[in-house]
This record gives sequence, structure tokens and C-alpha cells, in this order.
Amino acid sequence: MREFRRWLRRLRRRALFLAMRQLMRTTGFAGARRIGGLLADIQFGLAWRLRRRCTRDLALLLGRPADDPSVRAQLRQAYRVNTIAILEVLAMFDRRLDDDVLDSRCDVEGLGRLRTALAAGRGAILLGAHMGNGALLMARLARSGWPVSVVYRQARMMSAGFFERGLSLYGIEGILADAGLRAYVRMQEALKRGRILFVIMDQGTKAAPDGIVLNFLGKDMPMSAGPAQLARQSGAPVLPLLTTAAEPVWKFTIGAPVPRVAGSSLESEVGVLARVTEQNILQYPHLWSWHHRRWRKYPLASAPR
Repeated sequence: MREFRRWLRRLRRRALFLAMRQLMRTTGFAGARRIGGLLADIQFGLAWRLRRRCTRDLALLLGRPADDPSVRAQLRQAYRVNTIAILEVLAMFDRRLDDDVLDSRCDVEGLGRLRTALAAGRGAILLGAHMGNGALLMARLARSGWPVSVVYRQARMMSAGFFERGLSLYGIEGILADAGLRAYVRMQEALKRGRILFVIMDQGTKAAPDGIVLNFLGKDMPMSAGPAQLARQSGAPVLPLLTTAAEPVWKFTIGAPVPRVAGSSLESEVGVLARVTEQNILQYPHLWSWHHRRWRKYPLASAPR
């Protein structure tokens, strides 16, 4: 029975993906914000159990009462922001956006930091989070001539090769994380070639043995050691990417390289990157995907350190 329910959930997600993809083929990138906001409001209203759990966890994390209306408002906005981002990605990976759209739909600060980091010839690791449409920024960077490689996972609900084909529309090198050691080798090679490697570690790993268990946003969960391990072996700097706004356009800030302490353990360095990511999320909690299943499924352990 458990396997049947799991199969049913996957089938439902697959059907939802295909329906949204077809919708975006009809409306195009321009319709993503209007439709995404509407779909997010429907999901927020209907998924009352998930909404209640996420509201409770977010309120405890922020040190506010569970019935604080500002917490509910932030969670609702997070639903809208990330649903819009998903639909935008579906649209932009189905049909290449014009260059003027890439330029007009996102702003970025801190490119000087990125340029300085790349000047050392060891590449740079850009550490993002599930906060809006980071793929749009990567496409804009690639269009402007920056050498961009993106590490991604192939969700079961998505068509095979969806991300790879979509990234290639913008001259972005895609690296499938599901390939294990082969993917890690490709990441190392990308950094050796002086490329920007865009990675995300804020939702933890699928299985506990694949990560290092840390307290992240109040929950003890396995965090990926990949970005820290890559930085240790390659000497590439890690620059955090922060999303600061979703309206009227996406706004991003590339932060200064995260300092490394000589002789520190891998676990310690993973913890440093987790704390940096955590602090960025808590600055703009209305932009992060609190309802993502890899965070919401864990019980709240304590407030973050």
C-alpha cells in the first residue's frame, strides 16, 4: 500500500508538471507571474495541513506567535515567489528568451566580486538557494559572456533531459548531480577551466548518509558536503548568491567570498556554508521555499545558532 501511494504521488506530480509545461507553452514567459500568483494562492488555500505546519515552524523559527498575521503573509508570499519562479523556468527552458527580456527581468549587484574571484584562475563556486528564479540570472550571465556551469538534479516528474536542453539554450553547461562521482569530477573540471559553478545546498540531501547532519533553520537535517569539498580540493572561492527582491524584477546580490580557516575540518566548513545560507534566508524569509518537502518533513529541533 505504501508503494502504491508513493507511485500515485509521483504520477500526480508528473501530471502536474506536464500540465504546467503546456500552460507555459500557451501563455509564454510573460504570463508566469500572473498565473503563478493565482496557482500559489489556490495551493496556499487548499493545502491547509501543510500551510499550518509551515506557519507553525516558521513562527517558532522567527520567535513569533503562531497566529502572527505577518508570518502567514510571509509564507503566502513565499508560495507565490517560488511558484512564479518554477513557471518562469518552464517557459524559458522550453523556448529561449530574447536578450532584452533577460536584461530587463533581473538585476544583479556584486559582479565585481565575481570578476575578482575568477581572476585567480581557479574558477568560482556561486552558492545559491531556493529563492526565486536563479536560472534567469545564470542565463543572463551566460549571455553576457560569463562561463557558467549549473549543477542540477533531475526530478522524477520532469521529462528526461529537460534541464540539460533548457540550459543549453543559453550556452550554460549543465552538470547532472544524480550522476554521483562522475558529476563531481565534472564539477572539478569546470572549476579548473575557470568557470562559475552554480550550486545549491539549502534543501539538504535525499538520504542522511549522503550528507552531514547539521542544525539548519532550526531542523537537524543532512546537508550536502559537495560545495565545501569542492572548495577544499580546488581552492576555488565560494561566493553566496542572495535574492533580495522578486518584484517588480528579480534582484540578486553576489556576496564576498566566504573566508576559509586553514586546517579546519570538512564538517566545520560545511557548517560555515550552511550558516551563511541560513543567514541570507532569514534576511528575506518571504522569498524562500519553506514548503519544499526536503525541509518541511523534518521536525523543528531548536532555533538556529
